[in-house]
Formats: sequence, structure tokens, C-alpha cells
Amino acid sequence: MSFDFDSFIDAVWEFDDVFWFIPLVLIVAFGLYATVKFGAVQFVWLKEMFRVTFSLEKDAKNKITPFHVFCVSMGNRIGIGNIAGPITAIALGGPGAIFWMWIFATLGGATSFVETTVGQIFKGRDENGDFIGGPAYNVAKGLNAKKFGMAIAVLMIAVYIGGFVLSEIVTISSSFSAAYDFEKNTLVIAFILAVIAVLVAIGGFRGVANVSVLIVPFMAFAWIVLSIVVIALNIDGVTDAIGAIFTCAFNVPSAVGGGLGSMIVWALRRGVWSNEAGEGTITNISSSADVPHPVKQGLSQSIGVLFDTIISTMTALVILTFFHGNYDDIVGKYDSFGESAQALMQHVMEASIGDIAPTLVFFFMFLFAITCFMGDYVIGMNNLKFITQDKKAKAGLMIITVLIVFFSAYYGSEGLYAIMDVILGVAGIVNCFVMFKLSKYAYEAFQDYRKQKAEGIKEPVFHKSALSDPSGVTEWDD
Repeated sequence: MSFDFDSFIDAVWEFDDVFWFIPLVLIVAFGLYATVKFGAVQFVWLKEMFRVTFSLEKDAKNKITPFHVFCVSMGNRIGIGNIAGPITAIALGGPGAIFWMWIFATLGGATSFVETTVGQIFKGRDENGDFIGGPAYNVAKGLNAKKFGMAIAVLMIAVYIGGFVLSEIVTISSSFSAAYDFEKNTLVIAFILAVIAVLVAIGGFRGVANVSVLIVPFMAFAWIVLSIVVIALNIDGVTDAIGAIFTCAFNVPSAVGGGLGSMIVWALRRGVWSNEAGEGTITNISSSADVPHPVKQGLSQSIGVLFDTIISTMTALVILTFFHGNYDDIVGKYDSFGESAQALMQHVMEASIGDIAPTLVFFFMFLFAITCFMGDYVIGMNNLKFITQDKKAKAGLMIITVLIVFFSAYYGSEGLYAIMDVILGVAGIVNCFVMFKLSKYAYEAFQDYRKQKAEGIKEPVFHKSALSDPSGVTEWDD
């Protein structure tokens, strides 16, 4: 009996549609809790977020600065989820899904602040003396549960290999094939991506950080500019697009199966894919920052959700403006392209700016996916280091990653997004459970930061004695 891949993927999607109601409730509940408990930090402390993230003050040589980490994390946040995510949410949940994405992103700012601050408090050091952390470290040190931490590390590696890497590489390959139609095109891009994967592995975190500082600001700004140009070329549809977002937020199009509940779930699923708030994945990166106070990095990552949402919103407006907010036209064209968000974006771009569109879409898909892949490498390697420091294991993960990159590019299908979706849901459930347990540490650190700022201290310095129970904290002085 042969294995039917398409039937398997359909079954995974059906399971995923029901399963995601669980992470939906938990992520939203924690976002509301964090917003109330921390005094709407994502709004009240917005000015401080900009200051700590984009400070022009000089840092020590070879120091992993907040801006380095911000760029790596934004490279991980700003990815194919910012293009495919909003389009899929609109096609499957209706234009009103964008409104709910905004709501969840608003809550996600507080969520990201808490999980990042906790990650900073319980970070450790790797064999090179650099800071390292993430959900596994939070569990092992904060909850004193090393075996549970091991399980979380395995889950994070699964998110890295079975989720993000697959989806990113498949997207690059599909974009390349659509832009450049020649014999063996998938083999060519597979070899190119495999070489890039090797270079990322050799460069390590510092290499990824240095490259991200150069690429991420450019690609984010360039995508916004391109989106504005396309929207301007379809300016007569702007009012209809914005109207559709708000009108359909509660008046769900009849064609959306499942009604309002389905719209909200799709908004969260695709919003989380994009901004990662609530998943815990970003803390694998943000914990690497060398900062004087955990809250400083928490504030920086909170604003990262805002920037990510702006990118996703621009994508959504490109689609909605072109189609004048008409859901039937959008879903009809989406279905005609085999439910491919990327193909729909290429169609809109080509109709708006001409034949250069496929090349431009590939260019951005390539940049977005590669910067995500670089961040994903950090996630996978950081969690492997938690499990073992064996060099053979590290080499094994590198080899497995390169092979997955090659075969995903050569044979991959967008149906693999279904696997990523399930793994992300599991990560969300586990992370919310851990954050409800450990958020008290973030609150105590936040109180300490506020107290020092009130005393006129420009750059608060954290001491673990500010915590009621500092027993699991190893990288902060008394």
C-alpha cells in the first residue's frame, strides 16, 4: 500500500483546524494577563522601547548588542509569514482577519515583553562564554525541571527543522521556479540554498548577527516602499480595502466556513506565524543579548512585534487594495492558483508593475526566508547545546539541516506548512504554561527597572537580589 502524501496533508490540516482552538485560548489569555499585569507596557513604554533599541551609544567590541539581537530577531520575525500569512488569513478567514491580527499583535507586544524578560533572567553561557537561552533554559533554571527542559529543547529543534526551515526553503524554491522557468531550476536553487546553509552554519551566531544588521533594516524598508508603490498604483481601491477590514471583522463573509470563530483562529494562526509572540521561539535569540538589565531586551522585543505587524499590514493592503476589498474575487483567484499565497502576490504585483514582478517577489521571498533561516539556525543550535555539547552532535545537526534544505528545495510542497502549523501550536501551548509560571520574575524585574528610572538612573542595572527567589539565576550579580 503506497503512502498518499496529499491525503496525509489534508488530514493534518483537518486536525490543525480543531487543535488550534487550544493555543488560541492560551495565547490570548496570556496576552490579556500580561497587558493588565504590566500596565499596558506595550503602549506606555513605547518611547523607552525606541530609545533602548536604537540607541547610538557605542558598545564594547565583540559585544552582542541589543540592536544586533533586534536585527536577528526581526530577521526571524519578518519572513515569509509576513507575505503568506496575511494573504492566507484573508483568503481563508476573510478581510476582517486583518483586524483580528492587529488585536492579537497588540496583545503580543506585552507577551513578547514578558517572555523575553524571563529569557534574559534565566539565560546561561555556551562553551565560548557567550550568552544563550530560551524556553528550555527557562524551564530548567526557573522551574528547576531539567528533564522537562530537555523535552522543550527537542520541541524547539522540531520547530526549527520540521517547521520554519521546511516552510522557508519551500517558499524560496517555489518563488524561484515561478520567476525563472528553465530545466532543472529546482535543482539549481537547491544547490544554492544548500551552500548558503553551510555558510550560515560556519558563521555561527556572530556571523548571523553581523549579516542581519546589514540586511534586515534594508529589506523591511524596501518591502514597505514597494508595497506603497503598488498600493498607490491601485489607489482607487484603498477606501474599499480599509472598509472591508473593519466591515468584515464581525460581519463574516458567508463563504468563510466556520464563521467568526474560524476567522479569529486563522488570524491568530497566521499572526503568530509572523510575529512569533507567545511561541517562545524568539527568546532563543533575544536571550543572547548582553544588556545591563533584562527589561531592556524585553522592551526591545516588544517593539519588534509592532514593526512586524506593519510589514504584514502592508502585504494585506496590497492584496485588498488591488481587489477593492472584494472577498469573492480574492478567494476565487487564490483557489485558481492552487491556494498559493505566493502565486496570488505575484499576480497582483505583475498586474500592477509589470513583468519585473516575479523577479521582485522572488527577491523579497529570498531575503525574507534567508534571514528567517539564519535565525532558525540559532534556535536549533542553541537548543542542541542545551541537550549536549558533543561536537559530533552539532556536526550531525548541521548535516541534517543542509540535507533538509536541499531536499525541501528540490522536492518540497507548500502542503508542508500544515506540519509547521501543528508544531507551532504545540510550542504555543507549552510556552504559555511556562510563562504563566514564570511571569512573576518578569514583573519583579520590571518593578526594579521602573524604580531605578524613577530615581533618575538613565541605564538601570539589574541585580538578582531584586527577585524574591533568585535561586535559578546564574548570569546576574547579587
